[in-house]
Amino acid sequence: MKKSNQPAAPKQPAGHILNPVTKQPVSNPELNAAAKKLRQENNPQNLNAVINQLTRAIFLAPAKVEINGDIPKPDANGRVQLPKDTRVTFSLLKATDGRSFFPAFTNEEELRKWHQNGATQVMALRFDDYARMLQQNDKVAGFVVDPFGDNLRFESKMVASIKQQHDAAVERVKAGLRPAQVKPGDKITIVEPTVYPDALLDPLCELFAQQPGVAAAYLQMMLVNDTDRYYLLVLDAGKDDKLFAAIANTARPFMSSPENIAKKINLNITTSETPLGQQGMRDSEPFYVRGKGRINLDEEDD
Repeated sequence: MKKSNQPAAPKQPAGHILNPVTKQPVSNPELNAAAKKLRQENNPQNLNAVINQLTRAIFLAPAKVEINGDIPKPDANGRVQLPKDTRVTFSLLKATDGRSFFPAFTNEEELRKWHQNGATQVMALRFDDYARMLQQNDKVAGFVVDPFGDNLRFESKMVASIKQQHDAAVERVKAGLRPAQVKPGDKITIVEPTVYPDALLDPLCELFAQQPGVAAAYLQMMLVNDTDRYYLLVLDAGKDDKLFAAIANTARPFMSSPENIAKKINLNITTSETPLGQQGMRDSEPFYVRGKGRINLDEEDD
C-alpha cells in the first residue's frame, strides 16, 4: 500500500502517545504475536485469536488536527482534550486496486515506517473508533493494521460484523451471561430447576413473542463438577447474535439482582443446534412455545 493524499500537519507535542489504561507508550504485543501465528498458519482458530486481540487493542493513527489557537498540552495520561471546533482528518492508504484504507499502527516502531521525514499528529484509537469512522464514510474500504509490517487488512463489512458480535458479547457479560467453562473430563449434570424464576422467564417470553425465529425455549440447571451453577437457556432457534444481545438486555435486571448474585448463578445460552442444547432439551418441557406463549410447567416453586 502507499500513502494517499497525506496532508501537511503540525508537529506532535514532545513525548510518546500513551495508552490511557497502562499509561505506557502504545504497544500491542498480544496482537503482534497473534498476527505472527496467523501468518504462519492461516486458519479460523488463529484468525479468531487476532480478532479477539483486535477489539482490545489501542492503535496509533496519523492525522491532521486543525486547532484554533495553541495545541493543548497532554495530561498525565498522555491524552489531549481537543476543543469542540477542532477539525481532524485521518490519513489514508491507497491499495493497488485504488481503494483507500485507514492505517492503524500497533506501536511507535511501526508508525515510524509510515512517516520518515518529520513528525505528524498522532491519535490513539480503538477498534470501535475505526468501526464508527467506516460506518460514517462509505468511500473508505476498511482499515489495515501495520501496513508496512503484518499488513492485516479488515474491510468495512468484516469490521461491521466483528463490531456486532463484539457488542453482543459485551452485553452478555454485563448481564451475567457467561459461557460455561467446560474442559475435557469435567462432570456435567443437567437437571430440571426446582424453582422457575418468573422474574427472568416472563420478560423473556415477551421478547420471544417478538422473535419469529424462536420456536420454543427451555430452562435447565447445569452443574459443572458439582460446584459451578448455570441457568441453561436452550433456544429452538438458529444462532443469532442480535437475539443473544436482546436476551442479555432483557435478562440483566434479574441476573444483576442481589438475590441472584448471592446465589452465584450465571446464565448460559445455547441453541438446539448444539450437543449441549440437544441434551438440555431431552426429556424436558419448554417454558415458551411460539403461538402459545408462557407454558405453566408442572413443577411448583418451593
